[in-house]
Amino acid sequence: MSLHNKAINELAPADYLVIQEEHRLLDKYLSDLHDACACSKLDQLPDCQNCDHEKQASCQGRLPSFLFHIIDLAGRHFEHEEIIMLSRPHVTIAYEYYRVHKQAHADIMQQLYALSDECLSLRNQGNTAQIFNRFHEKLSHLFAEHDRSFDDPFIQSTKP
Repeated sequence: MSLHNKAINELAPADYLVIQEEHRLLDKYLSDLHDACACSKLDQLPDCQNCDHEKQASCQGRLPSFLFHIIDLAGRHFEHEEIIMLSRPHVTIAYEYYRVHKQAHADIMQQLYALSDECLSLRNQGNTAQIFNRFHEKLSHLFAEHDRSFDDPFIQSTKP
């Protein structure tokens, strides 16, 4: 999310604070997700077999919370972004860029739901650390791509 922190400085002060705080929360979420499972922090391929039963159960138990939290966090962030976009004088719901950006948000939310379902189904079959790592990697890529494709251009368009 920090890819376009420089560009958000051009937003109105109140909008800037909302976006800045939400990006901080998304960055913290990704950091917490990366460190959520003790084995997922290992340099080599994670192997939960080295963990005792309690540690494995703790990691498995935390996974659903991470999955559902990102859906809530991203959904609120996208809603705020869309409100800010519509507050621009030339932007309406019929504005092509707004419609495409809003659709990208909907697509990401759909991908988050699918990814959550995938991770939950893998929880009892696979290595929990690998699931955490995979989820982190996919989320990081998804958000970085969205930043490059949509958020940076929109924020740049707010410059006078």
